[in-house]
This record gives sequence, C-alpha cells and structure tokens, in this order.
Amino acid sequence: MSRRQKEQQYKILISGAELVELKRHAHQIPECPGLDKRIQKYEGNSPFALTLHELGWLIAVLDAVINDPNGYPAIEHEPWKLRYVPKSDKRWAICKRLYDRLNAEEERIWDKQRSRMSSGQ
Repeated sequence: MSRRQKEQQYKILISGAELVELKRHAHQIPECPGLDKRIQKYEGNSPFALTLHELGWLIAVLDAVINDPNGYPAIEHEPWKLRYVPKSDKRWAICKRLYDRLNAEEERIWDKQRSRMSSGQ
C-alpha cells in the first residue's frame, strides 16, 4: 500500500477558471510524484481527492506563482512559452482566489486536527 493510500483524503471541488489556472502550474509540483498527471486528467466534475501533504504542496506552488516579483507567469503549454503579465491580469486574480480557498481549507483541516488532539480523541 502506498503512502498516499494510507493517508486521509480530503475532497475539494476545483472547476472552471480555477481548474484552468491550476493545470497551468501543476508541472511545478516536484515533491508529489503523479500529482501533476492527476491534475491534468481531472475534469472538475466531482471533488478532487488530496492528502494534506499534496494540499500543502499545491498551496506552496500557488503562493510562489502569485508572489512572483516578475508578475504573473502566464505559462502557455502549446507551444511551450513563458511570459509574465501584470498582476492586474484576471488570471492572477483567479489563481489568488484558488490559493485563498485552498489555504482556508488547509487551515480548517489543521484546526479540526488540533481540536481532536486537545480533546483527547
């Protein structure tokens, strides 16, 4: 049984423009083998299952993207091309919204775990 199969899964629905932006940057997740491929296959029709470890890496990648001092890295995959656009671009705002949502979900999970540990469950 793999580590991922042993860890608790958290389901988060990511769809529409948020999913497009997540797919744009999924290749930057080095510490979670296979997560980038799972994201590319994901269609946004049902919640996406992530471990807390994977969720943390998604948040870290999105944090790097939205805080890039060069602007928003608007990566185009066909043909492969990287260009930076101002942070006023709507894609930056979509990425920031996804970052905030995932970050809030991670905080909620950690708060729930801390609450369980302090109550002795």
